[in-house]
Amino acid sequence: MNMYDGMRRVVGMKGTGHPVLDWTWRIAVILFCDLIGAISVNNFLTPARILAGGVTGVAQIIHHYVHILGVGTLFFVFNIPLFLIGYKYLGRRFILQTGIAILGFSVIADAVHIQFQTPKDPLLMGLYGGVLSGLSSGLVIRVGGSMGGTDILSLVINRLTGRSVGSIGFVMNAVIVILSMFVFGVPAGLYTLVSMYAASRVVSGLMHFQQRKTALIVTEKPAEVSSEIGQKLVRGSTIMRAYGAYTQRERGVLLCAMTHLEMSDLRDLVQSIDPNAFITILDTTEVIGRFRQNHP
Repeated sequence: MNMYDGMRRVVGMKGTGHPVLDWTWRIAVILFCDLIGAISVNNFLTPARILAGGVTGVAQIIHHYVHILGVGTLFFVFNIPLFLIGYKYLGRRFILQTGIAILGFSVIADAVHIQFQTPKDPLLMGLYGGVLSGLSSGLVIRVGGSMGGTDILSLVINRLTGRSVGSIGFVMNAVIVILSMFVFGVPAGLYTLVSMYAASRVVSGLMHFQQRKTALIVTEKPAEVSSEIGQKLVRGSTIMRAYGAYTQRERGVLLCAMTHLEMSDLRDLVQSIDPNAFITILDTTEVIGRFRQNHP
């Protein structure tokens, strides 16, 4: 297996089949993401007085007043109780990889300072910092961990109360934006909001990269539709027998997983065979098994 294949498997959440290689690649990706996150904070956000989301933002505020402790050290200290809470309520594999991400970011943020020319415009600084921050968080999530902080707290609250992770995170980041306005002024708070939005869009894009869909097709011609899907879209399908409650007639229901890029072709193909077919498209977060990721 070459390096490209290994990285493709990691980013696509596909294992190599060898536990040591899987963990090696996961740790390598996590540490790389820690470096990206450290560059985001040290080179873009902090110089522009823009706060990152969650615990990192709190660490930046305290560092602004207490220069003895670095952002990475404060980030680590604040994450200790959150990590212990997460260890109790969340999966061990998830929390272990999160712990690696927390420790890696803490060390790299304080120890590694890469110097390069950055723009002077705070809006650009916020956008670049947000994109790098989102890239860091999104890739760690894709390999099965998180960057710690409020991610852990949001998941634990969700586990205990059932509240949406997104809404919990929104409230926490809203507090960070307000604090930023009090500490650095209203313009800095607005730039912080822009940065957080950029980060959230990158995370969302990574989570929906090559987004997969599941099509449920109710048709009177299941064999013909299945054959055409196999020949023209090169996708497998499963045929299930069903009985229409309204029509009182037997129908075939096809289940087929594919990428969102193939949805238009699927619709045209099915309707050309059975204009009366009923198609439902469902979002699919993960496909386990043999699934070809890329359309030729």
